[in-house]
Parts: sequence; structure tokens; C-alpha cells
Amino acid sequence: MAAEQFFTVRSDCIFLRVKAKPGAREDCVLGVRGSELVVAVRVPPEKGKANTEIARVLARALGVPRDGVALKLGGQSAHKVYTVPLGASAALERMGQSV
Repeated sequence: MAAEQFFTVRSDCIFLRVKAKPGAREDCVLGVRGSELVVAVRVPPEKGKANTEIARVLARALGVPRDGVALKLGGQSAHKVYTVPLGASAALERMGQSV
């Protein structure tokens, strides 16, 4: 059974649904769970630090510039939506297939 789509391609960017796991042992993308990409970061969820670190981890994993990854929704929630450049679609497809 295929996983639900965890990203939506728009005309100018991609909306990426993320489940944040702050306070983890390491910074990494854990994989797709349901309709979200799970991202673990070491920093605690204080004053937006985890949001910033998640954007850095996503940029590295997707091979896009850090300034191309922006938090759109969910600043205070574990369930977030980030925008990423259209050029990240191939990397996101690979992440979805590795489930």
C-alpha cells in the first residue's frame, strides 16, 4: 500500500508537511509517516530554534539552499508546513519511495 502524499506541488513552490521531533539524539530525516515527513533535530522547541534547525536539515536533505526553505504554518505545533523550491521534487519523490 502506498504512503499518502506528504507534499503538494504548487505553481511556484512545494508545500511539505512535516512532523517535528525536537530534542532528538541527532539531526536527520527519519522518513515518511502517514502524510508527513518526520524530521528530528537536537535543539529543544524553544523560541523557534527547532523550526530554524528543521529548515536547515530539510535544505541539506533536499539539496536546496537554506534560504529556499521557509516555515509556512505550524510555528508552535509539532505538525508543520514548509515551502521548498520546485527543484526539490525529485528528492521528495525518492524519500516517498523509500518508505
